[in-house]
Amino acid sequence: MNNPIREALSSGRRLFGTHINLTDSRVCEMVGMLGFDYIWIDMEHISTDFRVMESHLIAAKAAGTPTMVRVTWNDIPNIKRVLEAGPDAIVVPMVNSVEEAKRAIDTCIYPPEGKRGFGPCRALRYGIDSVTDYIDHGHKELCRFLQVETKDAVEAMDEIAQIPYVDGFIIGPMDMSGSVGELGHALEGKETNRLIELAVQKAHALGKPIGLSTGADNAAELGHWMSKGIDFISASTDMWSIISGARTLLGRMKEVSEQYPPFK
Repeated sequence: MNNPIREALSSGRRLFGTHINLTDSRVCEMVGMLGFDYIWIDMEHISTDFRVMESHLIAAKAAGTPTMVRVTWNDIPNIKRVLEAGPDAIVVPMVNSVEEAKRAIDTCIYPPEGKRGFGPCRALRYGIDSVTDYIDHGHKELCRFLQVETKDAVEAMDEIAQIPYVDGFIIGPMDMSGSVGELGHALEGKETNRLIELAVQKAHALGKPIGLSTGADNAAELGHWMSKGIDFISASTDMWSIISGARTLLGRMKEVSEQYPPFK
């Protein structure tokens, strides 16, 4: 029941992932075959429902790539069913206080330490694995990441990190910029970058890995974020990779076509 994401982060190297937003599980499987350290399956901003999410988990497993699932919100119904499906990591968005962090973690851990209701399915390999082992150890192997996306969240990190079973943090730079009046200017926003640098410093001082989620795929922006000491970065999306690849192909076709004028 060892968690590949936990082990990879413990190795000290930076991890690379990408976001899956489309609903066809074959997309997840194809991307999973490329060598990413993990695949981020999004449920917060996209139409991905539970059935689609579970299909993505199965596809990623077939491709041999670990998974993170970002749930729609920090509440029991949204978190519990995802846990039962057995991802390697769960991402809870918009955690802005110690109370909100405790609620997220409580939902992930069985009593007496937490408040998770019992009913794992795929997480228990449909009952093939030992229930006792899963209760005692298995469910704790899940990586639990909390998204810090506001100034309040960064200020609360020191206390949040003291909560048992908080495995790390993830920065959302766009929402971070919005929380300080710089929405859409995450790269150049002075306060946004100050908070992100502070969040990274705090996480490392507290012994927690910290990731960042961005839709960007260009070297300059990725380098900007990596230079701040990010431990794992989720970049671009399947949708943008298709658009970008198709745009590059069209440009290449037009460029080659200029060498071979059409017959009149």
